[in-house]
Amino acid sequence: MFSGEKNHYLYISRFGFCRNTMASVGNNTTTETSIHDTELTRLIKFSVFVGLEPLAVINNFILVYYLIADRVLRHTLQYHAFLGLLIVTLLTNLIEIPRVIYYLHIGIVIPQTYTNCLIWLWCDYVLFNFVNFMIFWISLERYLLIFHPTIYATAKSRLFFHYLPITVNMVYVLMFFTGAIFFYPCEQKFDYHVVLCGIACYTNYANIALYDFVAHALVPLSLGICIDTTLIIRTIYRKRVGLQQSRAQWRKNRKMILQLLLIASLYLLCQGPAAGIVFLQLFITYPDSVIYVQNVYFYYLFWLFTLLSPFACMGCMPEVIKKVKNSIKWPRRITAVRPVTPNQVQTRRQIILD
Repeated sequence: MFSGEKNHYLYISRFGFCRNTMASVGNNTTTETSIHDTELTRLIKFSVFVGLEPLAVINNFILVYYLIADRVLRHTLQYHAFLGLLIVTLLTNLIEIPRVIYYLHIGIVIPQTYTNCLIWLWCDYVLFNFVNFMIFWISLERYLLIFHPTIYATAKSRLFFHYLPITVNMVYVLMFFTGAIFFYPCEQKFDYHVVLCGIACYTNYANIALYDFVAHALVPLSLGICIDTTLIIRTIYRKRVGLQQSRAQWRKNRKMILQLLLIASLYLLCQGPAAGIVFLQLFITYPDSVIYVQNVYFYYLFWLFTLLSPFACMGCMPEVIKKVKNSIKWPRRITAVRPVTPNQVQTRRQIILD
């Protein structure tokens, strides 16, 4: 199964499944099995996405704007990874989600061209893996900020341990998926009746597909869970034994942990089931019912995450909420001032004397 030859088994495409050529060992006959959306499943997902998309884009844009425009927020180190995540989700919500909604509405990819499908695949794979890395980086950097804050004490250390890893990962993801999707020596075939027009042809080959899944999905997700668990345990331990420096420091660390847990829990809820099924698929064979659920529902959870993450980020960033409220000019109630006549003054004096 893990040889360099073409994979004659059920394999993955960005946490999804596709029935590839299932060869019989005893003979050369092959069969193809495709699992598609139904009109009802498309309607359910269409309703959810259409309901979330407008507010998600508005919240996403507000967060990105204030994290860039506001000087204090822009120079707050722990918000840089959140900013990177929000930029990726904004791009996904603006570029991919409308295309997904249109596909769910009519049940076919438009326009039906090779170039359109190839570019859509590239955008989806790149944005998906950007999100995977940014979630992992938020967990790792939160851990370092809480337990090893001196690592960011100088400009040089911030360059090497903060800015450089993000930049290197972005360049790597762009290079890997550009090479895998546009230049990998395989025959690309598209099906205009499925979302994304199907899968990238490189996922039909075990070695590169396995590396893609392990390096870009399984490792970031697993390490993120381990880091988050260690962070919580160490924080509780330090609090109990009184190792926290001050009450203010404890409140700051608690805020960073709550922000991390909110976005990480949402990510795990959306990506965990799909990743778990794909991982187990390396060892067991699934019935068609599992493949159906994975393709029809779990595959769309990445897009659901990008729609929900702006709301989660807005909820854990009170500074942004406060600035948005302050920027809104609420109408003030104007009290009219009327002149007082001599008779009214005399009447009031009489009442006081009585």
